[in-house]
Amino acid sequence: MSNNQAIIQQQSPLHIRLAGLTLFVMIVLSVITGLTATLPSWWAGIVGWLAAILLLHRVRPMQLLQSGLMLLVGVVCLFWSYAQGAPTSWLKALSANQALVTMLASVSFLRLVAASALSDERSEPQGRKAFWKTLLGVHLFGSVINLSALMIMAEQLNQKQPLTMTQAATLSRGFGTAALWSPFFAAMGVALINAPGAHLFILAMAGLPIAAVALWIAGTEISKEIEVGEFKGYPLDLSALWMPSFLGISIMACHFLLPLVPVLTLISLLSITLPLLLLVLWQRSAGIASYKNHIVNVIPNIGSELLLFLSAGVLAVGIGVLMTSANLSLGISSFGPWQASGLLIISVTLAVLGVHPVITIATAGGLLANLNAAPDLLAMTFLMCWAGGVIASPLSGMHLTLSGRFNISNFGLFMRNRIFSVKFLLLQILFLHLYDAIGVL
Repeated sequence: MSNNQAIIQQQSPLHIRLAGLTLFVMIVLSVITGLTATLPSWWAGIVGWLAAILLLHRVRPMQLLQSGLMLLVGVVCLFWSYAQGAPTSWLKALSANQALVTMLASVSFLRLVAASALSDERSEPQGRKAFWKTLLGVHLFGSVINLSALMIMAEQLNQKQPLTMTQAATLSRGFGTAALWSPFFAAMGVALINAPGAHLFILAMAGLPIAAVALWIAGTEISKEIEVGEFKGYPLDLSALWMPSFLGISIMACHFLLPLVPVLTLISLLSITLPLLLLVLWQRSAGIASYKNHIVNVIPNIGSELLLFLSAGVLAVGIGVLMTSANLSLGISSFGPWQASGLLIISVTLAVLGVHPVITIATAGGLLANLNAAPDLLAMTFLMCWAGGVIASPLSGMHLTLSGRFNISNFGLFMRNRIFSVKFLLLQILFLHLYDAIGVL
């Protein structure tokens, strides 16, 4: 448990601790809404916006600009529709992505127990086996504890010598491809919300083969570029994979047993209760203290994503209401693999230019809301947009984090990943047509 010892860090400023408590209240309200439907969803939505305001100073300038533009466009669309006599959707806009941001805050608790499975050894395994363990390890642990897994592994690799571009590319490709199937990724929440009616199990099962092939391509490509025998990897004990495996199976089992409960509610509930139970079992009072510390000092770190996703919800609702009230149409009567491929290409291109995939997905979700597109196909396309975008974009949160903490050039990582990004894009398009041909989506 040494990665997660219950060491209470220096207290954050009062407004940060207040934001953490506010976010936890949002989680509780949202879970109650999902489980019982006794509370309106806008309660959790408004509390989420209060937390976003408290954390406004933590938002990166680029994301502040993007969030502001989404809010502006969404509000303008809502006002225009209201002026035309359309029903008001202000509360819906405020709460559109509350379940998503609740999941985003909730899954951060998983690092309290899942990160402990990552090795603390100071050895430096080297060679082909170490390379593949690093690639698969960041993929599997990243699928559960998200960016925390990438940072833990990068910090370990950076201890004895600076993180290399090859190691950074390995981590980014392994991590980014997990967005194709992981129920704990924000990408899955975004896809399920913007493609109502999509099924988690179908998406996970459809995304896993794509991720597996993409990892094989990523690994073999890097193996050809370097002498893989000299690769210094992460000391991962594969027996530790019981934790991500257990969490993934638990979500699928809960979804099977409680099919009427929203998937995002189940993920959030499991994410906040399982760590608490295990911490109490393993560490007693120290575990409870660690859990409290996480609430007030750690979950406020999602400030940038919180504002971005809440703003995307306003944008999606605004565009959807505008399309309905003005009887606007995209000029297409169906959404098949060719239309999905076109959306994917546009999204990845925009991501390279700095447009976050959630913006493209929210816009597309609003524009396609009245098209009666197959939910699973649409949601799978959104997952691909996210996975392809975060790997290809030099301005993705993943690459900005690697750049800021480990002095890895954004542009250099973009250039290193450019060929793989093209192959990854073509692979996803191939699978879209394959799944359509065999009737999977």
